Amino acid sequence: MLGVIVTLLFSIGAIGLGGYLTRRWTIDLDPAESIGISGLIGLGALGLLTFFIGLLPDGFGWGLFVVGTASAFGYFKLIPGFKAGAFRFTKPESTNLLFVLAFSVATLFILVSVLAPSDTLDWDTLAYHLAVPKLWLQAGQIQYLSNIHHSNFPSTVESLFVWGLAWGGQSGAKAFSMMFFVLGILSIFGMSRRIFGEKASWWSALAFVSIPVVLWESGTGYIDVPHGLFGGLGIAFIAAFLADSKNRSNLWLGAILLGFAAGTKYTGLQTIAVSVIVLVVGLALKGRLAEGVRNGATVGLVAMAIAGPWYVKNIVYTGNPVYPFFFEKLGGKNWDQRRADIYRNEQQKFGAGQEASRHDPTEVGNAVLGLAYQPGRYVNPQEELGLGTPLGAVGVVILLSGLLWLLSGKLRTFEAGILAAVGTSLLMWFFLSQQSRYIVPLSVPLALLAGGAIARLALGKVLAAVTLLQAAYSFFLIYAQRFQTQIQPALGKVTAEDYQTHSIGFYVPSQVINKVAVKGKVALYDEVFGFLLDVPYMWANPGHSTVIPYDEMKDGASYVKAMKQLGFTHIYVNLSPMVKDPGFVKKWVAAMGFGSNPTPFSAEESKTLAENWQDKWELLIAEAAAEKRIVPVPELQKGGILFEIADKP
Repeated sequence: MLGVIVTLLFSIGAIGLGGYLTRRWTIDLDPAESIGISGLIGLGALGLLTFFIGLLPDGFGWGLFVVGTASAFGYFKLIPGFKAGAFRFTKPESTNLLFVLAFSVATLFILVSVLAPSDTLDWDTLAYHLAVPKLWLQAGQIQYLSNIHHSNFPSTVESLFVWGLAWGGQSGAKAFSMMFFVLGILSIFGMSRRIFGEKASWWSALAFVSIPVVLWESGTGYIDVPHGLFGGLGIAFIAAFLADSKNRSNLWLGAILLGFAAGTKYTGLQTIAVSVIVLVVGLALKGRLAEGVRNGATVGLVAMAIAGPWYVKNIVYTGNPVYPFFFEKLGGKNWDQRRADIYRNEQQKFGAGQEASRHDPTEVGNAVLGLAYQPGRYVNPQEELGLGTPLGAVGVVILLSGLLWLLSGKLRTFEAGILAAVGTSLLMWFFLSQQSRYIVPLSVPLALLAGGAIARLALGKVLAAVTLLQAAYSFFLIYAQRFQTQIQPALGKVTAEDYQTHSIGFYVPSQVINKVAVKGKVALYDEVFGFLLDVPYMWANPGHSTVIPYDEMKDGASYVKAMKQLGFTHIYVNLSPMVKDPGFVKKWVAAMGFGSNPTPFSAEESKTLAENWQDKWELLIAEAAAEKRIVPVPELQKGGILFEIADKP
């Protein structure tokens, strides 16, 4: 809990810092909006500052003093506001108290998720969102991680996780996600009140809170909600500038937020592009093309100046600014076409309809509407079967809000600008990767429009009813699937160790590895939760990188020789994926000679494994074990096999 409190205090300082940096442009915002936007920009600025600190030797050793000072500076800038009463709000009355209650309950659910250890449902949290910052923190600075290609993604938010891990472990890091959620509520509430009025503001905020993926991920280490707030509010400010181009504050705030969006996730690049296109075309339609080009260039340049350092780092480390994407055109270190194909095919599995025609232009409508009636196809796991977790859905409210405005005949420039950006972005999303969490940036401005529709359109009452139903459903979902189990470790009724033992298959093996490989380095097969390890490790499956030269390995002896040269002392194999084929497991164990003399694979079986570049490691490990070049560690008997590389066979 102490780590959560420190993150809270740090984030409050970020509000003051962001307000100071943007004081010229936030002065005319709604008070709640000003606090929310200042906090978002302040956290983004501290994340970017961490990037530069992290590039310096032992930056994460002494850098805490620097970011702590920056946060403390923010407090000094908040003091005049407190004295002037800028942070006093009118007490909610009547039915508005119910909205406050809903927001409080949602935040409570999220706090419980923050306090509880992440489990396998928070896959990306453990695989890389927290794992990469932990590795950087252990190294004392940002390093190139050859086997985790995700480590080259823009990491403005993950940079904040470095400090959260330092002062509060998982909870300290995940608390940043909760703070983004709270700042998002304030930003959306305030912007909606400024544009649509008091009634709309409550509904806009509730529409945002009721989005299942927002409610779930805000208690995890996922970055889609912070990214969505940066990108979505950036779109909204650009639309506001289109509506009133005399107010250039909207232009600057939009550009800054879009910059942090691209500095948090690659998809932020398309949000910048879409926003610039909408801005240029929108002003061109008003007969002001030159002005549109000039302002579009301003947005693009400011945004990329903020996001750019991450892409420059990628060029230096990998030769590809958007590594590992677009390998065919841009190349990339420790990558090749086979791995690029695997990655692209994985990205293409999401979406409604048959996989063969999933990106046929005639399927656009089906893909968008499928977000509402087939949410399991847009979320891991087993998305191709529609079995993805319902927690990752975006719901129906945002889709309905956009549709109501389109049919209303009451579109103003602001609403039209948002819908143009949303429509263009959905086309890009359709052809790239149809994952629901990739469109959280579109959910934010559509949540704004939801409140506006409820307050101003004829069918607003219908949308209000749908919003209430979705909020009730999302609250029940998060309660049933997360809160009920997470409350136990959050309150200390179940120890973190016991909770992780029962919820993460790799937890027990990881504790054994931490004991027996203290001075070693572990190769992980079919296991990506290296975050649980305190020893050096590497994702060793061939699809992750070309660092391990599998193509050059002819047998178990050459495999062990190469692994030694790379510094490995231990090899861990997660058996869970193999249990789907018990016949193979039996043959594989027999080939290694566990409990008896080795029974090698048949010539045909060996040939098949050797020719399959993704499965070849199974043959190599079996041969190495049969020759006693690698020896199973007896301490590990559950979930996987841990081998120690022998000094001599």
